Amino acid sequence: MNSWLEKPWVIRVVALVLSVLLFVVVAFDQNVYDNDDGFELPFGDTTNDTQTMEDVPVQTQIDQEKYVVSGVPETVKVSLSGSVSLVTSTVLQRNFDVYVDLEGLEPGTHQVELEYSGIQDRLNVYIEPQEVEVTIEERASKEFNVTMDAVNRDKVEAGYEVANITTDPGKVLVTSSKSIIDKIAIVKAFVDVEGFNESQTIDNVPVKVYDNQGNQLNVKIDPPTVDVEVEMNNPSKSVPITLETENELPDGIKLEQTELENKQVQIFAAESYLEGLEEIKTKPIDLSKITESGSIEVELALPSEVRKAASETVNVNVSIEKIEEQDVNDVAIQLESEESGQTVSFVEPDTNAMNITMRGYPSDLEQINPEDLQLLIEVGGLGSGEHEVPIELVTPDDVPESVQFELQFEQATINIEEAE
Repeated sequence: MNSWLEKPWVIRVVALVLSVLLFVVVAFDQNVYDNDDGFELPFGDTTNDTQTMEDVPVQTQIDQEKYVVSGVPETVKVSLSGSVSLVTSTVLQRNFDVYVDLEGLEPGTHQVELEYSGIQDRLNVYIEPQEVEVTIEERASKEFNVTMDAVNRDKVEAGYEVANITTDPGKVLVTSSKSIIDKIAIVKAFVDVEGFNESQTIDNVPVKVYDNQGNQLNVKIDPPTVDVEVEMNNPSKSVPITLETENELPDGIKLEQTELENKQVQIFAAESYLEGLEEIKTKPIDLSKITESGSIEVELALPSEVRKAASETVNVNVSIEKIEEQDVNDVAIQLESEESGQTVSFVEPDTNAMNITMRGYPSDLEQINPEDLQLLIEVGGLGSGEHEVPIELVTPDDVPESVQFELQFEQATINIEEAE
């Protein structure tokens, strides 16, 4: 069957038959309406149809140069009824007009009917709405400056700001009724600057008109668009970095030095803010967590006014010291107030020297000269025999307080003999 339909002569025959049938239907339908004798066909009005067209534009007939009209709908609904062929062809072609005729009417408010032209009389026409209330006003024009509004200023590329915006032309002519012209509060164009990182020109930006309540007004604007030039700026300043710390170091650890690898950072922000910016602080280093010397990456505490920083972190070299022990050997024990004729000998320790252990941070221990350490025992007023006497350590006045000393013996046992 499919192969039979693919033959060219079959397709031509079918097309011819369909054309003849369509001609017969149209001719028959035409005869129904042209029959002046009122003859009714036996199958009645089965060839009639009704179709509705939405959004049919409405024209206004008035001197547009002199008057402004409000209240006329932009579109209406039109329903057609009549023969199938006539309704169908009219709906498909839409070669008719719907309008309100305001010629000859004075300024003011009027109730007027919607009319049509270009539709054959044999069709029944229904327009919805059938009539409208319109207001006719004298036309007025006024020149206004165009202001600019940059949308998404806070979303320009980091570090940049909108320095200036200008329009070409800077003024537009607005035309409408006098009452509408008097309501105009601002004439504005909008440009989205999201992601901008360089100056540029945007062509054909629409101009919009608003009243003092922010309502957009439907007016004629000449020209309806403007070219907008956006100038971008990238202000920056290099400022010192200040290191902040918090909490205390663990016991037995001393912070010897902290050194910033970068002393300054370049900050991008508004010029007005940069003028008063003197430093950028780091987020505090928690000293309680430092146990070794090394490099620490610290975030900068960037204020909200900062759009961008050349670096958001800085490396800090931290040097710490831990308590160490250092032995000073064979420090001589000196006798104080030794009386003549007495001979003093050491029982414990068995020599007149002993060791001293120093505990402290290396930098503090380096300040101590072992030769400046003295060990003393007081023997004045002691008679013959063995005695236990305390050993006193004498240190220089400038010994750091953090340094602690431990004596090999806290006291000595000595034997005193009187000369005969």
